[in-house]
Amino acid sequence: MTHPGHDDGAPIAAPLRVGVLGAGRSRQGLGPFLARAFEATGAIVVAVAGRDAAGGARAASELAAALGHPVAAAPDALALARSVDALVVAAPVGGHLAGLDAALAAGVPCLCEKPLVAVADFAAGLQRIADFRARGLLLAENCQWPEALPALRVLHPEALRGPVRSVTMGLSPADPGPAMVADSLSHVLSVVQAVADVPADALPSDVRQSDPSPAASANVVAFTLPASTGPVTVELRLQVCPTQPRPAWLAIDGQRIERRIEPGYRITFVTPDGRAVAAEDPLWRLVYGLRPLLPRAPRERTDAFADAVALRLRLYAAVLGALARG
Repeated sequence: MTHPGHDDGAPIAAPLRVGVLGAGRSRQGLGPFLARAFEATGAIVVAVAGRDAAGGARAASELAAALGHPVAAAPDALALARSVDALVVAAPVGGHLAGLDAALAAGVPCLCEKPLVAVADFAAGLQRIADFRARGLLLAENCQWPEALPALRVLHPEALRGPVRSVTMGLSPADPGPAMVADSLSHVLSVVQAVADVPADALPSDVRQSDPSPAASANVVAFTLPASTGPVTVELRLQVCPTQPRPAWLAIDGQRIERRIEPGYRITFVTPDGRAVAAEDPLWRLVYGLRPLLPRAPRERTDAFADAVALRLRLYAAVLGALARG
């Protein structure tokens, strides 16, 4: 299944002016990484906004030093969105709705950090997706693990040649308990969407976890999703790791690759028997795939993105809801 962000033949107009909501590097914040990825495509990060004026000014100063050019500090999300061609929402999840609303009000496309919204904002999130779709505005979610699939194909040439039956991921979030599930679930869902034809009305079945306790430092979340070629069993294996680089791996039908981050943030994927391949950073691959579609994508592409994000949000809420009910 082709990842919706790739369209190498599309024309690229530069410079694209990008704004980042939540550009500070706090804990797991990806704002600075996303900013550098966009600049590598020829775009220019012209402004940022934070949770308050002081935070925005500090983030602007730090990012300007890292990028080597001035970066303005906008007073709020709406002012930021109105000053750019595309908005990146990299704020903590509690600020995602405000970022989506700002992009909609300004009429600009948006790349939002995962999860798109907190599960408590599920209904509001679906409405925002519908609003982006209705207006023909691109809405993408920062789920970069499908961009690791080319490395898996290189290391396991036999993988993905037939219907996928199982997808397993190992991730190492910073926070314990339910927070680590909420932070990680979008990643494995995005991989399933990339390798299997999951219907728009799909619901997970047999949802379970190994440790539901609030302080769990390890957990295994498992469920089954329907697909056109048969059910796909999904496992998300989590182990808290408070410092970077955090271990991460992916297995499709048992064919496993582990991500390793070398000095200089060089990415290598390695098999259990030691075979390795250097790879582009999946985050950068995702941004490079989006860049030809900005600031204006064909309607069929904006519809496809919206439908994929909406399905992922429905599955996200359904899995978390089933876990909460026990």
